[in-house]
Formats: sequence, C-alpha cells, structure tokens
Amino acid sequence: MKGDDVEESQLRISSATTAEDEYVEFWPAGALAKGQFSCTACGNRVTVHQVLPRCTVCGERLWERADWSPFARAEAPH
Repeated sequence: MKGDDVEESQLRISSATTAEDEYVEFWPAGALAKGQFSCTACGNRVTVHQVLPRCTVCGERLWERADWSPFARAEAPH
C-alpha cells in the first residue's frame, strides 16, 4: 500500500461568537443608572450617579454602558 491513512483532527475551532458576546444593552434617557455611559449616536461619554440625561452634544436619548478600565488614564498618551 502506498501512503498512510490520515485521520482528520476531531478538534474544531469555532470563529462564531455566542449571542451573549453580541448583546448590547441600551439605556434610555431618564433611566436610573450609575457609571459611565456612551451616547449611541455621537460617542459622547458621561458619568452618571442617578438619572441618565439626554446627550448634551447631539440630543440623543439612547446610551450604552461605556468600557471602563482603572488603567485608562495611565494608558493614554501624555
């Protein structure tokens, strides 16, 4: 017999993401919230301690929670 039989690997790597990774929660103006939020229209960021306002830059009413890192200032170029 020429050659050997080669078995294909049973390991499969999926490049698809789960639905959880794709989920983005939107927060409307007027909602009780605490943290940093980013305007869905213009990207303006606000830090909120009680109620989400309308965006002061573009007037949008929808926000999403902004990515936050305690090292964000340290990583920013000076």
